[in-house]
Amino acid sequence: MKVLKIVLGPELYWVLLYMLSIILAWANKRSNFVYDDIIENVWFYIPVISVMIFGLYWIPIVEKNWLMARIWISGIVMGHFVLETLLESYSQQGPGIGMGYLAGMLLLFIILVAGSIVVKLVH
Repeated sequence: MKVLKIVLGPELYWVLLYMLSIILAWANKRSNFVYDDIIENVWFYIPVISVMIFGLYWIPIVEKNWLMARIWISGIVMGHFVLETLLESYSQQGPGIGMGYLAGMLLLFIILVAGSIVVKLVH
């Protein structure tokens, strides 16, 4: 049971999101860039979806020790990998896609700060 408490955490969430990003990136390249419209806006979608990670504080089976540190570390590291994988598969590489990566990471950082404040105030 102790192992399950540790496995169910932000790392599992980000690994699943990373696998989905690999599948979407592969499908975009394979099908003549059909998913470019979705990939162009992942700089916004990925950070907004990451808000759900803070819901782990209200799931009883999740280990709460060091959870905030785990959320931050996995959020920054895996957020980078997810955004990089998806934005790399965009058909027309240029400064707009690089700016999308920077905007996504900045928004992710802002959401991590805001979520941390909300969790500390409420929980």
